[in-house]
Amino acid sequence: MDFNSAFYETLIVISPTVSEEEKKQIISSYENFLRREGRIIYQIKWGKKKLAYIINKNRFGIYHIFYCKILKSSVKNLEKKLNQDENVIRFLILKIKKKALNYFESKVNITLNKKLDE
Repeated sequence: MDFNSAFYETLIVISPTVSEEEKKQIISSYENFLRREGRIIYQIKWGKKKLAYIINKNRFGIYHIFYCKILKSSVKNLEKKLNQDENVIRFLILKIKKKALNYFESKVNITLNKKLDE
């Protein structure tokens, strides 16, 4: 196992005002970044959901979640990229401990522990 990388959950909330093509480009750019810096284990396209509170005059946001294994040093670069993206209205990056993987594996029906140790 590479000790310079860790398992992360990255949630991005994209502005609902973007077109379908722009949404695909935004998600694709983050997929490419995460693949360059490590690898994507799983992604969830939640789609358009109501926000808990209004953000930049928006009541809705387009949610997308990446589960990935990336270099620890790349997290700051990812955070900087997300902060600078005008179409991303909120994001959250969480480091996932191995203990939490069992629950996630049972819900998604994949084996992450084996993939993490590769």
